[in-house]
Amino acid sequence: MNSERSRPLDAPRLFLDRDIWSHVLDDALKNAGIDYVAHRERFLPETPDSEWLAEAGKQGWIVLTRDQRIRYRPNELNAVIAARVVLFVLTQGNLSAAETARIVVGAYPRIIKKAREAVAPAIYTLVTSGKIGRVRLGR
Repeated sequence: MNSERSRPLDAPRLFLDRDIWSHVLDDALKNAGIDYVAHRERFLPETPDSEWLAEAGKQGWIVLTRDQRIRYRPNELNAVIAARVVLFVLTQGNLSAAETARIVVGAYPRIIKKAREAVAPAIYTLVTSGKIGRVRLGR
């Protein structure tokens, strides 16, 4: 159960969008002691992005997604901004579940550091090397 996972150094909880979650990532995060909530644990698959983003913002979760287009779709970008979410986008397509898990677990300390420094809303990119970049929101 997710409530049993520890939250290292009182780090904010991760929220895994439905497009990034896998059993492999689930296992890797559990083994690393990283606390998270998976989309499928709280929401139906067809839940509008605006709804789960609002909850993520309310809860202070750090959102992880593979949806590279989220910042280009006005309704989704507006939902990120309205919910004051800190969001990390894995930018490399066609990664295996194992590669995704390696990148996320390896970058976790940097994700937490960036999220703590961020003034929400904020969108960051996460590349295969684990490097994190800030996306301008044009506000």
